[in-house]
Amino acid sequence: MPRKHVEFIQSADVEQKPWVVEGLPKGAMTRILSIDPETGDSTELVEWTRNLKSDSGYFNCDLEIFVLMGKIRIGQLHLGRYTYGFIPKGVCIEAWSIQEKTTALWMPASHPSFVKSREDLPGAKRQFYIPSSCSQIIPWSSTLTPGFPLGAMRKTLRIDTDAKKSTWLLGCLPQFAINSAEYHPLTVSEEHFVLQGSLATHAGTLTPGCYLWRPGLIPHDPAYTETGFFSFVRGGYPHLSYHGWVPPFHSYYPWDWNKETR
Repeated sequence: MPRKHVEFIQSADVEQKPWVVEGLPKGAMTRILSIDPETGDSTELVEWTRNLKSDSGYFNCDLEIFVLMGKIRIGQLHLGRYTYGFIPKGVCIEAWSIQEKTTALWMPASHPSFVKSREDLPGAKRQFYIPSSCSQIIPWSSTLTPGFPLGAMRKTLRIDTDAKKSTWLLGCLPQFAINSAEYHPLTVSEEHFVLQGSLATHAGTLTPGCYLWRPGLIPHDPAYTETGFFSFVRGGYPHLSYHGWVPPFHSYYPWDWNKETR
């Protein structure tokens, strides 16, 4: 069962519940932003409310982490604010710890569990391990979405050519606008977690902490930012986008720009 379409929610409005990962100490809270209930593929906003320490070991699934506040330490490496990590299934990581008052996007590919170990699981793809990638030192580059308007750039965090998926940071200049409706192919989903700025859309204004997850073929209307926009994004590779018309089996309500901007 795929994840449900979330056009957008404010993460602070999502109910907090205890964060439970088999094999790891308790003591954190999570807000589940979206999830596939069958596989456990999910995006969560986890807040560690006390220090956590764990021995070396590996996870039973691929895991992406993006720190919003605080610090995660893996061996001698630190994941601070706006730092990204990718831990492939079965790759043994060094002893790690999380400080109190750390908040991160936690994105396991299935229901996660942690196995204490000092070596990789046989067949683990260590060559794809990204232990710590600080976004501040990643250069800006042009967007990779064909036809995406000028005024936006990206910082690429990870590209998975086999799964045809990508993770990046999207930055848009003040007064950036998307002037037509767009949608993505059936196999290309898209999710955003807003870090800074705002973006006015037909569904409302995205502000820091807002989250959305769209499956393919879901049209999204014109958008505009007066102040600029900075977002954590996961989508396809290539992240194909089609413009100017909407599949007939979806509802479409044209956006009244004059009404929204008055």
